Amino acid sequence: MLNKIMGKMNSTKLDQFEIENIEDVLPMFEETFKIKLETEETENINNFSEFSDLIISKIKFKNDSLCTSQRGFYKFRKALENENIINKNQISPNTELKSIFSKKNRRKKVKSVEQILGYELDVLAPSQLTINILFFTLVLSFIGLFFVWKIALIGISISLFGYYLTKYTNRLDKQTVRELIERNTAQHYSKIRNNENSFNRNEFKAVILEWFSENAGIEKKKLKNSSFI
Repeated sequence: MLNKIMGKMNSTKLDQFEIENIEDVLPMFEETFKIKLETEETENINNFSEFSDLIISKIKFKNDSLCTSQRGFYKFRKALENENIINKNQISPNTELKSIFSKKNRRKKVKSVEQILGYELDVLAPSQLTINILFFTLVLSFIGLFFVWKIALIGISISLFGYYLTKYTNRLDKQTVRELIERNTAQHYSKIRNNENSFNRNEFKAVILEWFSENAGIEKKKLKNSSFI
C-alpha cells in the first residue's frame, strides 16, 4: 500500500496532448513488434510502467539473453573502423559523436556507416527551436493572407524553403555514442539482433521507454515516471 502511494507521489501525470501522441504512434509500435493491444486491456492502465508490462506480456517472440544494445554498439564501432573514420579502440559509449563525425564531410561519413549497418542512424536533424520558428512563421503567414497577402506569401515561401533546407542539416541530434545506440536499439531492434522473432525480456522495458519517448516526443525521464490518470 505504501509503495503504491509513494509511486503516485513520484509520478508525473501526462497531459491529454501527450497521451494522444502515445495513442497516435501505438499502431506503428504494434506493427513493428507484431502485437495488438485491445481497448479493454488498456482502459485500466494507470501509468507507463503498467503499459510497458502489458506490452511485454503480449510479445510472443522467443526470449533470449542477447544484449541488443551491446551488439548495436559493436556493429556501430566495426562500421566506423571499416570506413576508416576512427579506430575502434578509441570508441566507448561515452565518446562524443562530434569527435567521430567531424563537420567536414559529416553527411558523407554518416551515409557510409548507414550503408554498412543496413539502417538509418537519423543522427542529423535540425534543432526543435528551428522547427518551431518555421512552423509559427508558416502559421502566421497563412493568417496574414487575410490581411497583407503579398507579405504573407513571402513568409510562406521562406517557411517552406526553410523546411526543405532542414533535410540537409549538418547538426548532430545526439551528443554521445550511448545516446545514439539507445535510440537505434529501440528503432531498429530486429535488424540489430538479426532475428525478427526474438527479444530479450530483461532489456525490453528500456526499449519500450526509448521508442515511445522518441516517437511520441516526450522526455524520457518524464515518461518513465508518468501516470495516465
